[in-house]
Amino acid sequence: MGIELNTNIFETNLINLSIVLSVVFLVIGDAFKTALSERKNGILSALNEANERYEQAQKELNAAVALLDEAKGKAQSIQKAAPGTALKEKETIQAQYALELDRVNQKFDNDSNLARARMAKTLYNHMVHSSISKARTYLVTHVNQVGQNATLSKVVDLIDSEKEVALV
Repeated sequence: MGIELNTNIFETNLINLSIVLSVVFLVIGDAFKTALSERKNGILSALNEANERYEQAQKELNAAVALLDEAKGKAQSIQKAAPGTALKEKETIQAQYALELDRVNQKFDNDSNLARARMAKTLYNHMVHSSISKARTYLVTHVNQVGQNATLSKVVDLIDSEKEVALV
């Protein structure tokens, strides 16, 4: 027994099968076409959104690259200007230092001169006071021996008043 091809349409139900298949394709085909169309539209909208996001990301990337290039340019200009700026700053600081050193030296000189003047005045006052005290002691001891005590008191008072004037 071999395999034979049955060409009888009624026996093989080819008509029924063709009707069923036609109905299936007509009824289900429209639904299938609609589902495929919706799927196609969904895929296309997803592709369009992805393309828009890609374009937006590309714009942001280009902007970031431009900012990076600008920052590199600024960094290079700062790097080129840094030695000159540092030199100017150094010169400014040195000039300020020289001015401050001159001011401090002048203040030191003024303070030294003032201290010398005070020291000289103190020494002068001490010398005058010591001289007057020695003179008074000498006069008191020698005049008392001679007996001119009243005159001596006037002279000592005169010397004391002159001492006060001299010390001021």
